[in-house]
Amino acid sequence: MNQRVPQGPPNPLPNVPINEKWELLRPTIERLYIDEKLKLPKVIDAVKAQYGFDAFEHEYKRQIRKWKLRKNIPTPKKAALCDTLQTRAQAGKSTAVKYKGRDVDTKKLRRHLKTEARQDIALQSAAGRPVRDAGPLSLPFPQFGNRVFMNWNMPYGALRLSTAKAIDHRSPFGGAASTPSDVMVATPSSIGGVPSPTNAPSPMSVALTAKAANDRARLFVEGRHDDLLRSMEKQDRVTISNWLYQFWIFSFKTAKHWGRGPQDWTANILRFDRYQERFTLSAPNTPRTMMNSPGQRTNLRHDAMNNGSPQDAVQPPSDLCRWSIHIDYVEHKGVESPPPSPPANLDLDNEESWTKWPISPDPGLFLEKIQNGLESNDFSSIGTKDLPMAVTQIAKAAKRSQNELLKEALGFCIMARNTYLLGDLLDQIYVAEIDISGLYPFHLAASYLGGSKNCCNVLDIIHYDLSDESSLRIFYVNDLGHTILDNLMLSILKAHTSCVPSIVDHVFLKEKRFAGEEVDICGRWDADSDCVRSLLANGDPAIPFEWKHQFCHTSVQTICHCIGTISFWAPINTPSGLFLKRCLQCGLKLQLLPLHTLILAAFHLAQHGCKGETLFGILACLLCLLASGANPMLKAHVSGRALLTDEQADECDHEELDPLQLTDKVPASFTSTWSTEVIVGWNILRHVLRHSQAEWSPRRSQRRPGPGYDEHDDEFGEFIVYGDDEMSIDEELTTDEGFPPPCTECDGHKQNFFGKSKVLATLWAAVQTEFLTYRRLKAGDSWISSNFDMHDLLTSLDAGRDIRIGLVQEKMMAKFCACGRFFEADDINVREVEACSHYFSNLEDGNRSTYIY
Repeated sequence: MNQRVPQGPPNPLPNVPINEKWELLRPTIERLYIDEKLKLPKVIDAVKAQYGFDAFEHEYKRQIRKWKLRKNIPTPKKAALCDTLQTRAQAGKSTAVKYKGRDVDTKKLRRHLKTEARQDIALQSAAGRPVRDAGPLSLPFPQFGNRVFMNWNMPYGALRLSTAKAIDHRSPFGGAASTPSDVMVATPSSIGGVPSPTNAPSPMSVALTAKAANDRARLFVEGRHDDLLRSMEKQDRVTISNWLYQFWIFSFKTAKHWGRGPQDWTANILRFDRYQERFTLSAPNTPRTMMNSPGQRTNLRHDAMNNGSPQDAVQPPSDLCRWSIHIDYVEHKGVESPPPSPPANLDLDNEESWTKWPISPDPGLFLEKIQNGLESNDFSSIGTKDLPMAVTQIAKAAKRSQNELLKEALGFCIMARNTYLLGDLLDQIYVAEIDISGLYPFHLAASYLGGSKNCCNVLDIIHYDLSDESSLRIFYVNDLGHTILDNLMLSILKAHTSCVPSIVDHVFLKEKRFAGEEVDICGRWDADSDCVRSLLANGDPAIPFEWKHQFCHTSVQTICHCIGTISFWAPINTPSGLFLKRCLQCGLKLQLLPLHTLILAAFHLAQHGCKGETLFGILACLLCLLASGANPMLKAHVSGRALLTDEQADECDHEELDPLQLTDKVPASFTSTWSTEVIVGWNILRHVLRHSQAEWSPRRSQRRPGPGYDEHDDEFGEFIVYGDDEMSIDEELTTDEGFPPPCTECDGHKQNFFGKSKVLATLWAAVQTEFLTYRRLKAGDSWISSNFDMHDLLTSLDAGRDIRIGLVQEKMMAKFCACGRFFEADDINVREVEACSHYFSNLEDGNRSTYIY
């Protein structure tokens, strides 16, 4: 650039001290150096020619540093200027900017934006942060770490109603940039003097739009999803949320059906056009109080979810369960089969007709398939150009962050319950030495149980691949303080009651759905089912209570087998993180133990469960926990009022109670509203706790509850076998080993937590036999078989004598030992053929049964 050097007679500035000469010459030096952009030697020549001021270059440099004069705007200032321009542009304002009183060249800002856009970003989950101390979230509460892709399992309409925290309105503070003190902004009277003849956006406007898209991509891949939502206007939130849900469905489908059916799940196959959103634009309601008053039995889920807006009717799923049957693995010699040929026209509505892929897929291709989906966007009905977020940047970030992407892939695989793919992905993670503790894989699996096809196998595979017991314990309690057993209890409540999440933990106060509701434990719906996708399209995030049914045998088998799977290594008596309270008077934390939490689950099944509930399932869980070492003598600080009525006392009202004493605290105002079946089940639970406490307690006077009990006058001898060298229970309690004694009839002399209680051993064997052999085949059938009559069982327990139910009296069970384990069983989770003395199961329906190892 040619600059005109000022000409004129020299002005020697006579009689002025040197420091003052610099200050007098500062405006001229600043104008020449900053405004006219002259190089320093030219500035020196010009000042000397005009003023006769002669100084060395190093003196000029020292003075320029002193004045903090810079030709270039510092990078942090450029970023602040761009943020200011972006904020005003989003508000529809044109902006003229001055930095330190001088006009800013927008070309420099555009170059800065381009440089920023070229910077690499990588996937970063926010797992491990103190979630209970986290600020208010806009998204549903993250329970398995703040994952990047896994949490977006709903379209926008359902997402905005899944929490009482409004996400419909952009925060007036979210994303707003503060203007630095040395920056002046103003709205010019005209932009560039002459408007564009084609109304095309200015180069700066284009650059700012690209900046916003890149900023959102960065927020997304860093797991800052709340900030992402707050940075956008509503239409952009809708678009982004729906695109991320479409990617969730694509990843879920790809994981679920990996190895069979379609090899590429495109937008056409995923049928997003069939599930167009139909939601109202009103803000979500503030939830009502979540606890009923005594005597009031209502649908909590309906009260919390009803937003008063008419919705299209959704065809509900069948009320009949599916189930899985464990069979023994048979060694066989593999015979190579011809590769299956794919059908000419794949019937997308009939999964049973899908064939396996001609070539067994490489598990490494699954990660590649997810990556390709991000790069091509073929899975989505929303074009890349229509997205207000830089998807190409997200795809590049995923490619740079293969370990994080592998963890996301594992999460989708667990949610989709593909056991074949799961083992392969865990092998890859093991080889790569990737830490997946922040994903909490056991908790995730417990929230997405599939009793109809997998039972406990997902947890079993994770346990097998992470088989070091010392390291397994770091997985047992998650960031919320919930144990794996807690998540199994949550699976019961979400599937079989109208309870809302805030009942179990105040951290879910504003949540309206449990994690994993889109998958039914009984196999009646899945996340990709037509009924679920239609429900979400209607804007309903939670499964309607009307779709649910009582705690059925498929669910019971799955929960008990999962307890059995984790009992190998889990510290089963670890305090629970559910129903946590704190005394407002003394500050004591009122934390329950596992059996107390189970009693609370029973209470909510009784109070808010489905029609026909019997508590058979809770009886099975109680016996399973007792068999696994849950201690019925342990006491916890409990406030019955706070737990059962959600009311706070004016004074300390908590006391130390064991699980049986907790059942005594349920007011008659509640129990008087329960059905006869529930009351029968509740009383059976109390009997079982008494029998178990009698075995754990050194006070032998409590050993056999009930009048007229004679331990030798019963019918259990047909089934129970005791070792010849067995001591009396009194002798055992005086030994160094104490309680529980070893079961001398079990391989490896496993601990016998039932002591010498033939009642507990027989009941546990009978319960297992019942849920392994019976299902409700058609509407109107009983939920429990005639071989296990709950009324007859209670009558037997009340009388304190032998158990008189069909399974015992008709000699239908195989022999079992004093700890309730069947002799023929190779595993803690018994199979039907190992529990029965002869075949009498009704589970042969090939359309509803899945055989698994």
